[in-house]
Amino acid sequence: MKEMDYKTIDWNEVWKGLYEKNVGSRGRGECATIWDSKKKAEEFLAQSDKNPERISRVIERLRPGPGSKVLDIGAGPGTLAVPIAGLAGQVTAVEPAAGMAEVMKEYAARQGISNLTVVRKRWEDIDPATDLDGPYDIVFASHSLGMPDIRKAIEKMTAVASRQIFLFWFGGVTSWERPMVDLWPKLHGKAYTPGPKADILFNVLWSMGITPNMSSGELDHAKIYPDVTSAIGDLREQFAISTPEQDEVLRHYLEEVMIPKNGQLALPGKTTGVQFWWEV
Repeated sequence: MKEMDYKTIDWNEVWKGLYEKNVGSRGRGECATIWDSKKKAEEFLAQSDKNPERISRVIERLRPGPGSKVLDIGAGPGTLAVPIAGLAGQVTAVEPAAGMAEVMKEYAARQGISNLTVVRKRWEDIDPATDLDGPYDIVFASHSLGMPDIRKAIEKMTAVASRQIFLFWFGGVTSWERPMVDLWPKLHGKAYTPGPKADILFNVLWSMGITPNMSSGELDHAKIYPDVTSAIGDLREQFAISTPEQDEVLRHYLEEVMIPKNGQLALPGKTTGVQFWWEV
């Protein structure tokens, strides 16, 4: 690509286009709608608890101090917000999904956390003047950038940050998107388009005059099931399955890729994670 062509690309529009194609190919609402179910949110928290090293690595990167104010955007069930609240002065968690927000509040109560505020809104709908108590020393979004206008989202983060911003996102097709790319034509008669990734995000940041620090690493997203039938039950919503014929397509795929592990079956999954961070 010629240098001039590269400079004239509107990377935010590239992000928007891939985001919209992804939502359209999934045939359902935005990312947060998946997690309105409290049961799904509890399962997500339980799965995260099995990988405490990942949580520790993120907290070590953020380095929250006793007097620091932290903003967690897309906090999920409090995987990071709750333990960070145990280290920081104040944490605000923005989480739109009902199930996730409810599980996070219960998790915080179990841990005796009282300095965590949960805001039930999408980041796009947040009014910093009325919804937040900024500025925040640390603003971060951990794998929660399912936002159509990423430039506007980052501008809002910058407006409420006083020290550092951290963004954690995916580099390349994720382990859960790969089978969707493979199976979508068989299940739904059309292609599946993955969402925008870290390469687009970097270019959006660069176009905004932000030169972020970067690092990357491998994330393990393996899922364990007692049998194939249990896996189908868990994955049916993800693959938008509604017929016995679609069940059989997924069953055949899982029988080929799942591997025995400690008397159960593992659905392996490796994904590249990319971290961006910069001083405000």
